[in-house]
Amino acid sequence: MNHRSPVGSAPPAGCTIASHAFVESRLSGLAALRNGPAGEPALPPRFLRHADEHTVVGVHAVITAIARGPDCGDRSGHAVVAAPCQSGRLAAAHALAQLASGGAVTVSPHIVPQCSMHSLAGAVSVALGMHGPHLGVGGGPEALAEGLFAAATLLTTAPSTCTAAWLVATEWDDEPTLDATGAATGDPVCRALAVWLTPASAGERGSEDGPLSLNLRIPPASGRVGRPLATKGGLVALSRALAMCEEGGALTAWTVTCPWGAELRFAVRCPVATWREAA
Repeated sequence: MNHRSPVGSAPPAGCTIASHAFVESRLSGLAALRNGPAGEPALPPRFLRHADEHTVVGVHAVITAIARGPDCGDRSGHAVVAAPCQSGRLAAAHALAQLASGGAVTVSPHIVPQCSMHSLAGAVSVALGMHGPHLGVGGGPEALAEGLFAAATLLTTAPSTCTAAWLVATEWDDEPTLDATGAATGDPVCRALAVWLTPASAGERGSEDGPLSLNLRIPPASGRVGRPLATKGGLVALSRALAMCEEGGALTAWTVTCPWGAELRFAVRCPVATWREAA
């Protein structure tokens, strides 16, 4: 990632995307995913039993990215940045309904540890032995842009703390509607995109002809307001772009503009004219 630094400071190294994976499931299918995926890396027994829906699909996305990516060896130095969009709301609504009808004894003690904004990052860290920094960011409609910014910045500013960084972004296709008991009345789709970022070598910095990379640019004008990323379809658009980039083709780029003006640009070879407007 190329970061426009103050005069006199050295720009940080770039980010290479080592692997990525996109996982989605309807609400009705999440119960089967709680058992964990078959194969390696394996999850502890019943690890996802009480996890929030976003955590379930997010953990599966990370495991899928590990399986399809290069051998990552020791994962203990990996950082995890989770960027869920409005996670924990189903469990919280159900708990409030239970509280009103049955009192405090009916509320599960798993609500706080499993349904907070940091729960997804903590689950990935514990389940997969990633002991670098792990945190939740965003939480709202701009979670994808905020998560990308945080993951890329963390990797390039703390190389001694983390050897790689994972972005795990999640969202519903449509926010679930609830009945009087706090249960969902429809069957929405929960989605997760996991992106494995590693420091780029010197020869890859700023280059669009090589490995898929992520670059950060902060325009010099202070107070600039960027174009917000659309609430719906952000993960789908980005996952499609990443998948198509792997196929090779015409040189192009795909850009996410943060609300505060920073630009996160994927420098890729892609068989389409441009993905700049996909966000």
